[in-house]
Amino acid sequence: MQIKSKKVILKQSGIIFITLAIFFLLSPFNLVSGQTQEFVLEHEKHWDTFGQGGTCNFGTYNFFVGDVDNDNILELLTGGMSYNVTNYTSSDLNAPFMIWNWDGEQFNLEESTTWPGISRTTYASDLDNDDILEIIVGGRFNNQTKSYSILRVYNWDGEKLQLRCQLEGISASSVDVWDFNSDGIKEIAVAGTKSQDSKTYAQLSILSFKSNNLLLENSIKWCASNEATATSVAISDLDNDYIPEIITAGYDNNLNNSSGQLRVYHYQNQELKLLENHEWRLVENTYGKTITGDPMGNTIVNSLRVEDVDNDQTKEIVTGGFTYDGEKINAQLKIWNFKNNKIIQEFSKEWISNDVTEIKAIVLDDVDSDNQIDIITAGLVGAYGGFDDINVPPEQAQLIVWNWSGQELKQKCKEQWTVGEGVVAWNVQTGDIDNDKIIEIISVGCMYVSSLCDPDLRIYTIKTYQNQSIAYTIITIIAAITIISVILVLTILKRRR
Repeated sequence: MQIKSKKVILKQSGIIFITLAIFFLLSPFNLVSGQTQEFVLEHEKHWDTFGQGGTCNFGTYNFFVGDVDNDNILELLTGGMSYNVTNYTSSDLNAPFMIWNWDGEQFNLEESTTWPGISRTTYASDLDNDDILEIIVGGRFNNQTKSYSILRVYNWDGEKLQLRCQLEGISASSVDVWDFNSDGIKEIAVAGTKSQDSKTYAQLSILSFKSNNLLLENSIKWCASNEATATSVAISDLDNDYIPEIITAGYDNNLNNSSGQLRVYHYQNQELKLLENHEWRLVENTYGKTITGDPMGNTIVNSLRVEDVDNDQTKEIVTGGFTYDGEKINAQLKIWNFKNNKIIQEFSKEWISNDVTEIKAIVLDDVDSDNQIDIITAGLVGAYGGFDDINVPPEQAQLIVWNWSGQELKQKCKEQWTVGEGVVAWNVQTGDIDNDKIIEIISVGCMYVSSLCDPDLRIYTIKTYQNQSIAYTIITIIAAITIISVILVLTILKRRR
C-alpha cells in the first residue's frame, strides 16, 4: 500500500483537526445538558429552651430579615411562643421576640424580650420617614383575666430595644406598608381575623403611625358563612397604572368546605374599595384532615408574595397553601396576574409527597445569581398518624426553589429533612446575612420531641453544577483521539524521511 505524501496527510489532518476544534469549542453551547443545583446547609440553630422547655416559631410571617439598626448587617427577627412546662396552658405561654445575626461562623443573639402571650407576625420598615426602621410585631397578650390581640411598634439601635407604642384589638397574621397619600408617612396594612356574633371574620385594617401612636384609619371584614381568615397581605402596583393595589389571601366558607381566596383593593382618601374577589377549590363539599385527624380544610392560601417572576415587566401574585383532592392534601402553588380589575391565573401546580403536603411560606428572590427571581416554598410533608405512631414516618420539612419562565414552572432544587419526631418549616426568608456576596435561604419553624418544640432554624445556600451531555463527552474523546493520531502519523513520517 502506498503511503500518502506528508503534504497530503498534513492537509487532511489539518482540516479534520480544525473542524473538530471548532465543533469542540462550540459544542458546550449546544450540548451542555443543563445545570444541577443543590442546597448546602451552612448552619442549624436550636434555641436555649431546646430539651428543657419548648419554643415554636409558628406563623407564616413570623420571621423577618433586614438591617433594623443601620449597622450594614442583616438581622434576623423571630417570634412565636415558648413554655417551660410539659403540660402547658395558654396562661403559661410567653412571646419570645428575638433579634439575631449570623457572621458566617457564629449565631449571635443581639436582643430579646418577652411578654405573656404569643407573637404571630414580624415586619420592619421606616414608617415615619426618619431613616430609622420601625419593627412591627403582632400577636396576643394574656393576663389573668383575658387574652386580646395586640400590635406593637419597636425601635432597635443596636443597644436598646424601645417599645414605641401598642394598640389593642387588631388581629395580625401579616403586615405590609405603603405611603398611599404621598405624605412621607407609610400606612400599615394588617391582615387577620375578627370574632364577632359567633363568627370568625377575615379582616383587613389600615393604620398609620404618628406621634408614637398607632391610629386606625379604616377596617373591613368579611365572611360568607361562619368562618373566614385573611392569612396574608401585600401591596404593589399590579397593573402598571401607578396606583398601588392591596392584595389579601386566605380562605372563606368554613374549614369543612373552605375555598382559597384572593381579594384586591384600592385605598384612596381613607376608603377601601374592593376591586375583585376570587375563590377556588378542586373538589366541593368536603375537607381534608391533618396527620392527627383534625379538620384541616378544603383549600387554603397560607402565603402571598408579589414580584415580577418571569421578567415580563408586570408583577405576578404568587400564592402557596394546600388543596384537598378527595383523598390527600396537595401542596398548591399558584401564579396570577391582575388585568382590567380581574384576577387571572397564569399557572397552578399541585403535588403530593405523602398524605399531607403543604406550603406554609413563600419568598421571592434571586438566590442563585442568574438574574431571575426565584420562587422559594417552605412547608411540610406528613403521613396520617405520623404525630403519635412510631411505625409511621415523622413529619418532614420541605424546601423547594422554583423558576417560572412565563410558560414553564421548573423545579431547581429540593431539600427534605426531619429532626426529632417531626419538623415543619413554617417560615422562609432570604438575604446576604453574612456579607459574603452570596444570598442565603433561611428557614425556621418547629421541630418536636414529645411535647417539647424547637424552632430548628437552618441557613442554606445554593450550589450550582454544570452538566455536560453524553454527546459532548463523546466528542471530547474523539477530538483527543484525532489529535493523538495526527501526532503519531507525523512522527512516523518524520522517521521514514
